[in-house]
Amino acid sequence: MSHRPRVLTAATPAGAVVLLSLAGCATSGSAPGADSGPVTLQFWHEMSGPAATELDALVSQFNSQEDGKITVESSFQGSYADAQTKYTAAVQSGTTPDVLMMNDISTGFMVDSKKTVPLSTFTADDPSFSLDSFPPVVSAYYADGSGGLAAMPFAVSQPVLYLSRDLVTRAGLDPEVPPQTLAEVASWAEKIHAATGASGLTMNMSDSWMIEQMTAAGGEEFCTPDNGRGSDRVTGLELTSPSQVTFMRQLQTLFQDGTMLNPGTDNSAMVSAFASGKVGMMLTSTGAYTAADPTKTASKVAAFPSTAESGDAGVVVGGNALWISGEGHSDAQQRAAYAFVSFLHSAEVQAAWSSATGYLASNTEAASTSTGIASLADPNVTAMADQLASTPASDAAAGCRTGAFPSLRSTVIGAFTQVAEGADVTSTMADAEEKAADQIAAYNTAAG
Repeated sequence: MSHRPRVLTAATPAGAVVLLSLAGCATSGSAPGADSGPVTLQFWHEMSGPAATELDALVSQFNSQEDGKITVESSFQGSYADAQTKYTAAVQSGTTPDVLMMNDISTGFMVDSKKTVPLSTFTADDPSFSLDSFPPVVSAYYADGSGGLAAMPFAVSQPVLYLSRDLVTRAGLDPEVPPQTLAEVASWAEKIHAATGASGLTMNMSDSWMIEQMTAAGGEEFCTPDNGRGSDRVTGLELTSPSQVTFMRQLQTLFQDGTMLNPGTDNSAMVSAFASGKVGMMLTSTGAYTAADPTKTASKVAAFPSTAESGDAGVVVGGNALWISGEGHSDAQQRAAYAFVSFLHSAEVQAAWSSATGYLASNTEAASTSTGIASLADPNVTAMADQLASTPASDAAAGCRTGAFPSLRSTVIGAFTQVAEGADVTSTMADAEEKAADQIAAYNTAAG
């Protein structure tokens, strides 16, 4: 590596440091087409707890199905950040996994790294593959720019509104007719707090996910230009539009008057507070459902509230996708990897995965399986699935794509935390815009 990139990394976000390492090191490995006979695949993932147990079972099922033709060896790599660091080291040593699970906001980094093969390379020759098997917003999030997908979406989530049936009812409100806008949510929160003494509302504050979602829920793009979905790279963030300033001021009022619980960076504490009846409403991931409502009867799950009227309004998907490694991996390994990720996308598997983990099924046909039908008997699960299916594939709902995203989230939530504590919304978020622009510029320079 030359001296110039080493100097540049000192001022760049973590993603750019990794990208420089990828760009400067060749990958060794088998030449395409060199493998023959049985294929063994290395699969790196970041699932833990019940999700890891279910994933291990699915890997075993695939291995049995392939009966020695393909064997997947899966290994846990820690957090997504840990996995990205290990992936960088693997690129340098020529030992990248055949299939890599990576989280949603690392999509820009993975595309920029150019070390994987777009899923569309394989699906173009697969008559059984259909983009219609994905909810439109999922396809939009992982689009490769040529009408296909960059990676195989696997674990999918979205934010929703959870309502405590008990606290909402005690406040004289009807949980079966939930609020639909953030202004209505704020009004409900005030009433719940006044009537019960409990906090009226809480939301994720560990990173900027909620700010991103409320921006999309107003039909606006979080990153400029075009949320990184056009031909130009992202150069900045939009944090001071009129609708953004309005919803941040609404939230600030709730924090300042004691109506809203600020859980800090501990999302598990937030979910526990809701589950124990200390909070009337909660804005968080669909993935929190089991922990938030173990009985599946104490809460009402409703669509994420809108922040402005717009045909482009929606919410962005979270979760992860599966990436197939290219350089250093033979044709046989890549084809086997495609068979594996296709198995994980199948309707039966996605139905089982969703039922066991709380993630949303990324295959639209999962709802027609026996497992899917059983899951959808729960009206809360149906509400989550309906929101995913109805989210438009607009640039706003598709979300931002930039390799600098992990660093940007810290910048935005740091600024919004000041807002929650009483700082001026416009000037505080304008400062964050300026800092974010510098971080993005550094990343873009490193990425080339």
